[in-house]
Amino acid sequence: MKQEIGKALLVVFTEADPQVQEKSSEWFTKQHIPERMMVPGFLSARRFELCEGSGAYKYLNIYELEDESVLHGEGYAQSVATCTPPDYQPPHKSNRLVYRQVFPETGAFEDKTGPAPGRQ
Repeated sequence: MKQEIGKALLVVFTEADPQVQEKSSEWFTKQHIPERMMVPGFLSARRFELCEGSGAYKYLNIYELEDESVLHGEGYAQSVATCTPPDYQPPHKSNRLVYRQVFPETGAFEDKTGPAPGRQ
């Protein structure tokens, strides 16, 4: 089975102050990301924590989008306006970037979850 891929990525780097780091992570994983995934055109979301290196933000959120126009649509605007706010004062740094896929113009991922060919 193939999963169609989006044509854009929303990439958000974040760094919360140590005093609110645990609450920030919980809010992102239990509130913010699930709410964004309800927006039509958001295809997937992943969150990463820096494990090696320095001089970079601690967290990376990657949202796969049908295309960048999703961020200018009514669904996204409504999500931003009605999202659940954090229950803490969020003194954090962030950087939000949007990338458009340029190669290949279209494509799909091959589902590799089953047994490899020739192995049963």
